[in-house]
Amino acid sequence: MRKVSIRTRRGHAATDVAASHNPAPGTLGETSSARARIPELVPAGWLDRLLVATLDLPLLRGERAVVEAMVEVVATIVPGCAVGLCLVPEPGAAVRERAVVTRLPEGASQADPGVDPTRLFPSLVSEHIAPVPGSTGSTLHVASNEDDLDRDSSAIVHLVERAAMALGRALTTTRALVSIDGERRDARAFEQRMLQADKLANFGQIAAGVVHELNNPLTSIVAYSDYLIRRALSGSSGSDPEDIERMRRISESATRMLRFTRDLVSYAHPSGSVAASVVLHSVIDQAIAFCEHVLSASGVRVERRYGEDVLTVRAVGEQLVQVFVNLLTNASQAAPARDGCVVVTTQLAEGQAGTKQVVVVVADNGAGIAADHLPHVFVPFFTTRRDRQGTGLGLSIVKNVLESHDGSVRVESELGRGTRFIIELPMR
Repeated sequence: MRKVSIRTRRGHAATDVAASHNPAPGTLGETSSARARIPELVPAGWLDRLLVATLDLPLLRGERAVVEAMVEVVATIVPGCAVGLCLVPEPGAAVRERAVVTRLPEGASQADPGVDPTRLFPSLVSEHIAPVPGSTGSTLHVASNEDDLDRDSSAIVHLVERAAMALGRALTTTRALVSIDGERRDARAFEQRMLQADKLANFGQIAAGVVHELNNPLTSIVAYSDYLIRRALSGSSGSDPEDIERMRRISESATRMLRFTRDLVSYAHPSGSVAASVVLHSVIDQAIAFCEHVLSASGVRVERRYGEDVLTVRAVGEQLVQVFVNLLTNASQAAPARDGCVVVTTQLAEGQAGTKQVVVVVADNGAGIAADHLPHVFVPFFTTRRDRQGTGLGLSIVKNVLESHDGSVRVESELGRGTRFIIELPMR
């Protein structure tokens, strides 16, 4: 009969259980009469190896890497013992599951280690447990089929206690370093997004200037083409009817370009803060015109399903255009490679206290948004675009603009089925 002693701290036995032990040949329990007894004092070589290993722990790779390295070190110092560690996550840690890391002596045949933190090696006779300071609930374990772990003077017990203290300090340092490293990465990402936003703002100013310069030649094209059409129709020049039709198409195209550039310049100007009655469908049509090139390049078609009873809302027109430009741009980015479609629906609905509300739904048939990303889509600088071309500001701006108009926006999405943005605005 042998006594099993599970120790929770030096000099105190937590459990004494009488157990028989008949080790099979080749197992961890195999002993030799020529085997040297474990010395009463911790050998200096053990302490040196522990100190050197502590200085080389991978602190920047996270708690799990530090624990694995320490368990490996202790296992190499005492190769005749099983070594393990139960790592309990700190409150608020990203990883909430308990981790168990174990090392068995080479050639040992033993069942899989247990998951009970009070006994990681239930098949071995003696197991010493040392709490890890600074890491609530975490414990370092060493076990063997010898009874040396039952004595306070055991060199292995002293080694494990010191390793537990060193590990506690290392884990505290690791958490601090990982936190600082994460903050630095967030700061660098924020800086990059700010630079990209500034770049896009500068590009917008340049583009507005270019568009402004196009107004004069477009005006001339429209004026001269109209003059030639009138002259041809009067019969004074004897023009061919087909030439008249060609000139009419030139005039229509130039007029369309001129209207677009004027609207774009007006949109690029700083928005005023005075709200007025605007025709909602005209605002959406203008946003679609602005995004026409982006939508066509992505192969996305737009379906307008306007309610006949939706007329006007009180808003700052340029800001409302920006809302739909952002939503249409997002839809073009999320659209599938073929048959991309965006459906814009408007209708009237009953609001609170019997008031009328305009409900606008912008729905696409894209890939959808993951459920864990949905709560963050309106957070500034949040983006899921891997090409890093997005600033992550579009939907944040949408939310702020709509709230400033006493409106609201929410999102519904399903992976593989598409995304719907639901906008509600009071009808004034």
